[in-house]
Amino acid sequence: MSLADFSTSLFLLVVLVSDHDPIYMRIVSLLLIVSLPLSAEKFPWPHWLGPDHDGALDDFFLPVPAKGKDYAMEWSVKAGSGWASPVCDNGLLVLHERVGEEEFVRGLDPDSGREKWRFSYRSGYRDGFGMEDGPRSTPAISADTVVSHGPQGLVHALSTKDGALKWKVDLGNKFSSPKGFFGRCSSPLIVDGKVVFDVGGPKAGMVALDLKTGETVWSSTSYGNDYSSAVPFGDPSGRLVLSFMREGFLALNAKTGKEVFFERFRSPINASVNAASPMVAGNRVLLSSCYEVGAGIWEYKRSAAGKGTFRTLWKRKDILDCHYSTPVHDGEFVYGFHGRQERGPVLRCISLKAGKVVWEAPPMGAGNLIRAGKKLVILTERGELVLAEASPKSFRSLHRQQILGTDARAHFALAEGRLFARDLRRLVCLNLEKFE
Repeated sequence: MSLADFSTSLFLLVVLVSDHDPIYMRIVSLLLIVSLPLSAEKFPWPHWLGPDHDGALDDFFLPVPAKGKDYAMEWSVKAGSGWASPVCDNGLLVLHERVGEEEFVRGLDPDSGREKWRFSYRSGYRDGFGMEDGPRSTPAISADTVVSHGPQGLVHALSTKDGALKWKVDLGNKFSSPKGFFGRCSSPLIVDGKVVFDVGGPKAGMVALDLKTGETVWSSTSYGNDYSSAVPFGDPSGRLVLSFMREGFLALNAKTGKEVFFERFRSPINASVNAASPMVAGNRVLLSSCYEVGAGIWEYKRSAAGKGTFRTLWKRKDILDCHYSTPVHDGEFVYGFHGRQERGPVLRCISLKAGKVVWEAPPMGAGNLIRAGKKLVILTERGELVLAEASPKSFRSLHRQQILGTDARAHFALAEGRLFARDLRRLVCLNLEKFE
């Protein structure tokens, strides 16, 4: 039974008992009041992989439409090209896109899709392999600032109020960051008043800019750039930044940029990319890639002297080889797409502890996913929304709904009781509390 059905049943029960027993009426009324906010909780999705940088909303209760019903399409607006995910926080929805020779960062009203402001600049990016020319990196919202990163390496910090430019930095020129195979793709990571990027190249691997000014705070030793975005990692002695560089697993002190840990985890094939972000599960970190890399698990531990480091638990090929989609976890189990995008990947559940495949879902092609409580929310490249149980027992589909076209490679967002998703032509908003 969905939350909406449960609430309706409680309301009818209130009506039935109201003329017979006032005490029962008060008890059932209280249950009804307590139940209603569960689906209406308003979570933000302010940056890549959501509020906790892990693609999950632990406390989000997602009602499932009854058979024959769909989530209501609240609005749909035209969108430009690109694979940047929408983000949403504090009543502002932000989308980075390309139209013609211009890149746009637009601030929208999440309730209606109405444009509040837009910032534009000439792009000039051309993909050398004939792939998408639009942005790949997802913007980040922090208080009164939006930060975007274009495929040519241009970073812009804008006002959330009106889209006015605060500062800009050309990472490509400043750090000699190479274009790579498909342009720059590092989504901004805002942590402790800094914006962190994977730039790669001869001058630096990772760099941090001051969120207020754009000035360089620190830069790490040189590593090759790739397509994975960095995530934060909590540590009592100082927060860390984790990144899947071209050469492997890198951990830095977020305050100083000092290297804490590095371990090679690299494809033997030059024509390869690491695109999935590190997945943090407590004190463990999972990295996964295709191109004969596979998956690896590292555990973070602190010594008696208080110094922390990572140690490898296992590395295995053909367990979970993520091409571009970052997996999600629920306790000891991980859910993610295994295999190359162009060869038809499959959704798998694996055991973190055992390093074994638990189940494999029927083919649905490539896609991205979010965990909402005990449910998996999946958007395939074909534009189909799939809800399934986040359970190690088996794959069980709960709902399927076509919401976009067949070019929906961008990740999506769950925010303010809605789902925001885009393809190369439009941005849509589904109301997760209304069915039609």
